[in-house]
Amino acid sequence: MKRLHVGAPLAVMGVLVACAQLKDLPERSVEYLKERGSKNVTTVGDNAITAVEHGDLGRSATFSMEQEFRLGKSIAANVLTRLGAHALDPEHPVARYLRDVGAVVALAAAERGAPEDRPYPMKGYRFIVVEAAQVNAVGMPGGFVAVTTGALRAARSEDELAAIVAHEIAHVQRGHAMSPVERARQQEHMTSTLLAGTDDVVHVFFSKVVTLGADFVLDKGCGKANELAADAFAAQILEDAGYDPGALSRFLSRLQGRAAEGGFFSRHPPASERLAALGERPRAATASDGEVRRLARFEAQVRELP
Repeated sequence: MKRLHVGAPLAVMGVLVACAQLKDLPERSVEYLKERGSKNVTTVGDNAITAVEHGDLGRSATFSMEQEFRLGKSIAANVLTRLGAHALDPEHPVARYLRDVGAVVALAAAERGAPEDRPYPMKGYRFIVVEAAQVNAVGMPGGFVAVTTGALRAARSEDELAAIVAHEIAHVQRGHAMSPVERARQQEHMTSTLLAGTDDVVHVFFSKVVTLGADFVLDKGCGKANELAADAFAAQILEDAGYDPGALSRFLSRLQGRAAEGGFFSRHPPASERLAALGERPRAATASDGEVRRLARFEAQVRELP
């Protein structure tokens, strides 16, 4: 009776999913699924019972720090390809400047670490300046953070640049950059466990569904709640690092409407929502000596952009 109870809902699930996708399969595959359907569903049901009994479905999808670093390195290369751009030489003055700003922000973020945060990246943060006009910045697994030259030009001060970097570091540290990857890995593991011993055509069919699902999760961004949380954490990081915590609000308020289309903004809630969540952050009437020095330093570096 136990196998019947598990197998029945799995059979229904298999039929519903298959009906929605059969039109995409070759005619021979459709006939094959019809002939072998009963056997495959029974096999999946048996696999499910075994997996539950052995705890396989609860297996952790957590990546090791080495795996996370290698994954982030691959994603960074993919980002450059998708942007059709290349990274500035690491010894370019602007690349060194971004590393300096990023290091200060990253250490401030680490000081505010919570038990549920990702560990500090195994090889530290890697800050990359990407030669692209689009206003964009991306925080990736393993501590890789890419900032476009378009974003550097859109910022008006070192504090605003630090705000952009702080938002991306927040995603990395809070695990927003890894959670969709780990969900996709968990789904892949469950699929391979449940489909063990079934026909190859069924593996191809379900593998296609898993791939499409993973692509959707990875391309849609971190989600509204995580984006707003990253903004709030970024403001805290900025204050701890000695930057103006209102710098992110100023950057967002200036880049609304057409200026906020695509790139960095396409994955985020509207700027108006982000500004409302950040709240009012009054600014001193006159800039401090430190802010004046940072502004001069920033303007000198922007002039070095290619």
